[in-house]
Amino acid sequence: AKCTSCGAGRYSNVMGEDCKDCGKGRYRVNDKNESKNDPTTCDACPKGYYQDSEGQASCLPCLPGQFGNATGMLQCHACDVGKVREKQNATRCSDCEAGQSSDTKGSAKCTSCGAGQYSNVTGTDCKDCAKGRYRVNDKDESKNDPTTCDACPAGYYQDGEGKASCLPCLPGQFGNVTGML
Repeated sequence: AKCTSCGAGRYSNVMGEDCKDCGKGRYRVNDKNESKNDPTTCDACPKGYYQDSEGQASCLPCLPGQFGNATGMLQCHACDVGKVREKQNATRCSDCEAGQSSDTKGSAKCTSCGAGQYSNVTGTDCKDCAKGRYRVNDKDESKNDPTTCDACPAGYYQDGEGKASCLPCLPGQFGNVTGML
């Protein structure tokens, strides 16, 4: 006997037709404020949010390590390796600083390159030190530059990649230059 407005998560854009669920990536709030309550349409989820279910009254925020760069998303994207987002509902990911990286896709935090590795470009993954070079992961920051690897000193060598130290020349051998393989 009486028509009622479509409830939250539902709409009707045809007179006399039953209310339908909002589609995925969309939502509708049933707000008592008439200016915010249009029962004939559902809104697209804003950037940084998503909705993977039908008939919803709100959208879900992208979690840390994820981002939503478009409206109406059904799911958020994971940040690439070398990029992170620490807070939720992000619209983009940030680059890790040189000397840091995120180990996996979808990381929320950058970490310093480990022993035997370095990164000298913002937003790239850590790489192994080349042969003849090394990097110690020392807690003393003055001895720990994660953006570069040091050349092995004279009298030492390193024939492997990604090493934290150099090997001494054996008795009867010598090394008179730095960075020996």
